[in-house]
Amino acid sequence: MYAKRLILSAAAVFLWSGAIAPSAAHPTSDPTVHYSAAPVVSDGVLTSLAIEIRFRGDADGETRLDLPSQWAGETEYWRHVSDLSVEGAAAREDGPEGRVLTHAPGAEITVRYRVLTAYDSDPQVGKTRGNPYRPIVRPSWFSAIGHGVFATPGADPSRPADFRWGGIPAGWRVASDLDHSAQGARLFVGDIQESVMLGGPGLKTYTRKVKGAEVRLGVLGDWSKFRNDDLADMIARILTAQRDYWRAPGESYFVALTPMLPQDGSISLGGTGLGDAFSLYGGTDTELAFMRQLLAHEHMHTWSPRALGGMSSDPANEAAGYWFSEGFTDFLTHRTLLRSGVWSLQEFVDGVNESMLAYAVSPYRTAPNSTVVEKFWSDGRVQKLPYQRGMLLALYWDYRLRQATGGRHDLDDVLLTQVDRARQMRDKGESPIAPDLFARIYRDLGGPDLAGDYERYATRGEAVLLPESQFGDCARIETVRRARFERGWDPEATTANNNVVTGLRDDSPAYRAGLRNGMQIVKREFGEVGNSTVEYGLRVRAPDGTETVYRFMPAGSGTETIQRIVLAPNMSKAKQAACARSMSGA
Repeated sequence: MYAKRLILSAAAVFLWSGAIAPSAAHPTSDPTVHYSAAPVVSDGVLTSLAIEIRFRGDADGETRLDLPSQWAGETEYWRHVSDLSVEGAAAREDGPEGRVLTHAPGAEITVRYRVLTAYDSDPQVGKTRGNPYRPIVRPSWFSAIGHGVFATPGADPSRPADFRWGGIPAGWRVASDLDHSAQGARLFVGDIQESVMLGGPGLKTYTRKVKGAEVRLGVLGDWSKFRNDDLADMIARILTAQRDYWRAPGESYFVALTPMLPQDGSISLGGTGLGDAFSLYGGTDTELAFMRQLLAHEHMHTWSPRALGGMSSDPANEAAGYWFSEGFTDFLTHRTLLRSGVWSLQEFVDGVNESMLAYAVSPYRTAPNSTVVEKFWSDGRVQKLPYQRGMLLALYWDYRLRQATGGRHDLDDVLLTQVDRARQMRDKGESPIAPDLFARIYRDLGGPDLAGDYERYATRGEAVLLPESQFGDCARIETVRRARFERGWDPEATTANNNVVTGLRDDSPAYRAGLRNGMQIVKREFGEVGNSTVEYGLRVRAPDGTETVYRFMPAGSGTETIQRIVLAPNMSKAKQAACARSMSGA
């Protein structure tokens, strides 16, 4: 969900199991920033990560050093930096996140510091807030994203850079997407930031080939519901399908899997794409099927939206474009999972229906885009809205284009043309914005002017409803009105409180059934989240340890409009295969 870059042409990601020799001296004029990292182990216990950065200071004798600060909705990453020292320059603080280095023009400068853990215990589902993106330094392993670890000299992410591991303790193994620097691949400071590192004696790696390039999986922890080899195979299949969609060659890629302690009755899975890597987090009882959509979505960010033109460069307004960058990425994720066969036709329908249901019952369904900008990082319900809204807009506009052109063009044609057009514009020194360029190409290929739709749906937030004939004779869009789904408690606060019921309203169906704040939800015995027409059953543990199943109809006041895909009945296998092709745009 964050700014992504195109995958660099690079050699394979390598696994290191020993120290490397220091790099040779560099000429005075070399602008490269040289990074290294090493686990610091004392009496057999990992205590920190040692970071070293060597670079030439600016020609005017003053260079600003930015410490890790803000990323992914988190702030003050600099709090995890300790024992910072500078050689070759005098340093003064410029706020807690910065240092101003004064030195001779072009002086050789070396910065060293240690990165401490942000977590006092292993991250755990239900207890750790969100994905554990801050540095994780545990006694026998570490997992860290570049944004939270590496300082940057100056403000130029396109400055050349390289990376080396420092001394690796005996018996340890480390892996990162930065390892291809050791093969001479070209890196920049921005790539150092957009990276992930894993290490520990128990680290395991798996390698697959995708269109001639090496794709590597790094796994920490013991995962009970799947074989690591099966995950590696699935990653390769997804990457192959998406590269086929974009007509792209193979590129090196690294997936880092970081464990979280599981919690009974809860499943947690999350992560983020990092250019030529993906950092994945989940409870160690997560099933493989839950990983497919997340992996496919994040790898799709390799192209969407960067290759389509990119988004606004204003960080304060970044979320305003998430309906395109995230929603269209979800549309393409569903499309390629079905097209590749990773999803069956029914799984595709279930996936889209799940998103449509979540959108229909969201209290922010018709919130304007300004609300997304304001609350995206502070309200999990708002955070989901641009994904849902944007995917439905992509489906709707795909339908409108097919109708307008008699089936000659669909959204695939627009997006593939857009990649070429964006590249041509950049070659001319222009800076295309993906949503604007999309609307122009859409119209060029025979579609209607989308300015009105942009205003109604993307800006004002009117509800997006799909036409009944969206998928022709393969399926129909069923639209029903029913009582609004209402559980009565605050689901996010309850999950964060170890599934202890929080925020329960005394006028809710659950309260009338006997549920109370302070009781712990063990699991949902029956019922469907979002479906007010099906009885809900919760197994709940009271403070005295007794367990009771509470039953209620989760119907609140007011009504909501629900849409879902209903496949045509009694389809033959041949018809199902044909519908899978047409519904995936193949």
